[in-house]
Amino acid sequence: MRHKLLLCLVLLVTAVIYWQGLSGPFLFDDGWNFTTLFAWAKQKATWQEVLFSNGSLLLSRPVAMASFLLTAWIGGTDPFSFKLGNLVIHLVCGVLIWAVSRRALAEDPRLMPYANALAITAAALWLLHPLQVSTVLYAVQRMAQLSTLFVLASVWTYLVARRHLIQGDKRSAALMLFALIPLLVLAGLLSKQNAAIAPALCLVIELAYFSGQTASRRMIWAFFGLSLAVPGLLLLGLLAIAPDKLLGGYSEWGFTLGERLLTQPRALADYLISLLIPRSPAMGLYTDDFAVSTGLFSPPSTLWAILALSALSAGAIAVRKRMPTVFAGWFFFLVGHLIESSFLPLEMYYEHRNYLPSVGILLALVAVASQLGVNLKTNVLSTRQLGMIAAGTFCLVLAFATMGRVMVWKNLDTVVEQGLRFHPDSLRANFDRAVMALQARRYDEHMDIMLRLERSPDPRNRLLARINMITGNCLHHSDADPAELDTLTALTLPQITVFELSSLQFLADTTQSHGCGKITNSRLAESLLKMAAATPQQPDDAMPKWRTRYIAADLYAMDRNFAKAEALTASLWEPSGHDTQVGLLMAWSYAKQGKRAQAQRMLDRLEGTIKPYDSKQRRELATVRAAL
Repeated sequence: MRHKLLLCLVLLVTAVIYWQGLSGPFLFDDGWNFTTLFAWAKQKATWQEVLFSNGSLLLSRPVAMASFLLTAWIGGTDPFSFKLGNLVIHLVCGVLIWAVSRRALAEDPRLMPYANALAITAAALWLLHPLQVSTVLYAVQRMAQLSTLFVLASVWTYLVARRHLIQGDKRSAALMLFALIPLLVLAGLLSKQNAAIAPALCLVIELAYFSGQTASRRMIWAFFGLSLAVPGLLLLGLLAIAPDKLLGGYSEWGFTLGERLLTQPRALADYLISLLIPRSPAMGLYTDDFAVSTGLFSPPSTLWAILALSALSAGAIAVRKRMPTVFAGWFFFLVGHLIESSFLPLEMYYEHRNYLPSVGILLALVAVASQLGVNLKTNVLSTRQLGMIAAGTFCLVLAFATMGRVMVWKNLDTVVEQGLRFHPDSLRANFDRAVMALQARRYDEHMDIMLRLERSPDPRNRLLARINMITGNCLHHSDADPAELDTLTALTLPQITVFELSSLQFLADTTQSHGCGKITNSRLAESLLKMAAATPQQPDDAMPKWRTRYIAADLYAMDRNFAKAEALTASLWEPSGHDTQVGLLMAWSYAKQGKRAQAQRMLDRLEGTIKPYDSKQRRELATVRAAL
């Protein structure tokens, strides 16, 4: 009972600390992810559109989106409601960490007598760690939170099932292994796809605590065969037959598969340092300045990170039988990063990727500290008292660090200001400050930021600065020199990435909504096509490349040059994978030129692909039909 009261106290302290930050703004890509949800709140979209806004069940996250729907229905679309929901899930995850840790520690012969106290310590360290702020107060990261919740529930269920097997209750164990865990994993996958690691984490638990158990070994092998071996073989088959399905996204980024694999050990080492020695002020969203490794010695920390991770892994394996919780915690951390920190074409570094893996490191830390304390001699305090003081002190330090981060996250200005202070080379921090300057009509400040980026040694920074300088001139003077567009082609890199696409879209939106004097829509479209043509080695079906050309087609249509818009969209139909927006613009171009038969054929085709509940695209379809 005393331990549960202590856990409740930790939960209360966590809630009080985070409460200060719940009134903070939406951040980063919150607005983009909630576009359909906000439309639903205004009765301009259906609930089905919200749940499946990513277009397919494989990519959509309906469980997470359903939770956002519930939030908006109960508390409206104010950021407070969303962040309050995140805080509640954070507390529930903390309770699950306590439950999982207590179960796991009870299987460790050396730590079993202290299982309750150590489990609460691990949960408290996790709940109060400042690294979690960028998940809890970043509204859209509820997806990561819910995924974590269901994965933790799966691991807890596995621990319970293994104990049932040891006690001879095969029926209950089978129900948990082959019914309950798959349902929990499915719920996690429908929250965020990285929940797929749940069976692998169960394998870590098996190797740490139950490898010597021979009871019902066939059932365990069957469980891992179905949950790990079969999906693993399917994954290998997909990589062999259609590698672009998983690796094609590298054409959208400014790094290669090899560079990502070299960089991730450094990212993991940095995560580890942040967990053990929190650097609260340097934490945040603006980590896009994390250097890409181009070789083992470029930078030199690449090799050192690989060696350090290898040594720690070897050490954990060496002490597996004597200190199973250390083995479990370390490999929980590594396996927890298996999806987002491996070969998939994702951005290099994000703090919120540690929301689940950090559980393992903190559990291993508690296990190591408890073993060190056993051999510590003192004439004043007992080992237990010394441990309580050490744990309490560390929790207090984390709590103050977290409170400091929470206070920063109350306001977008302070978030960006601190980001620029510790990550001056972050494009996102600089562009967020630049956008804020434009919104406040501080055009000189916007230009100063872009001029500074234009002097950067990074050619991509120089290109992005030039694009945004043109946008700033359009907004400030309602005019810009068309000759400035000619510089874009010269600055274009071998591939267009999502960063250039975002800036080009902003420029196109500006010329369409505000006008830009001598830079007409058609003139801008010509420059975009030249930029796309300057990347011959980039595949035509790379999303940033075909989207750049689509923007050009849309600009031509805005200038009523429907012949060019038609030609462009027709050439984009295959590379875009029969994208609906491309098809709608093609049909509109046909209709405006009086090509009724071609327009009708495209509309009939789109009629079968646009979901019945997709009200936005249904309205656009009706608009094109009306043009006929």
